[in-house]
Amino acid sequence: MKKLFYYALFLLFSPVAQAQFIKIDNGVLFSSFRNELKLDILTQRNTSYATALGIDYLQKKHFYLSSQIGYLQIGGHEKNDALAGTGFGEACEQTSFVHLNTQFRYLIFTEKPFSPSFFVSLGPFANILSGKKAFKSYYQGYDFQNLYGGLKTELGITKDFRRLRLGLVGSYLYNLSPTAKSSALGLNSPSYSMMFTLGYRI
Repeated sequence: MKKLFYYALFLLFSPVAQAQFIKIDNGVLFSSFRNELKLDILTQRNTSYATALGIDYLQKKHFYLSSQIGYLQIGGHEKNDALAGTGFGEACEQTSFVHLNTQFRYLIFTEKPFSPSFFVSLGPFANILSGKKAFKSYYQGYDFQNLYGGLKTELGITKDFRRLRLGLVGSYLYNLSPTAKSSALGLNSPSYSMMFTLGYRI
């Protein structure tokens, strides 16, 4: 696992010599669990803090690449008032991951030097487990995966002020492999985030 982590870091930051902006993102992430059988397992929304360091590079007139490494928490919960006091009335599961992604960002409005730029993006992401692995609630038997991945899409706005870049980015993470699973069922975690970006031109 350590070799995989270091290899991911190398792939993420190998283009740093060509970076045009370094940046930090901070915001909130909303996640919950879904499964192919549509069972009501931890499907209520979990809200957590998320942060990431990144670089914007290879910028052209209408596109650039953006890579990040960050921290986030994925989870879900459920509450059933009818079962309060039985030990089965409430369950909450979440854990932390190191988050890696690279996005192809396409600029859709950049007409004037002082106008904001709007963009849409798409790219792969990978989450590497850094917190607890086993579920602790009455859903014992499920484990968070050491590594899972998927596709990340973004819609955002940025504005440059000399050497600074400010932005607001909304994103959606779509699983291509389960976040957690038992011997019988996998759980995906479709997640949304809203992040504030502060970048610096180098």
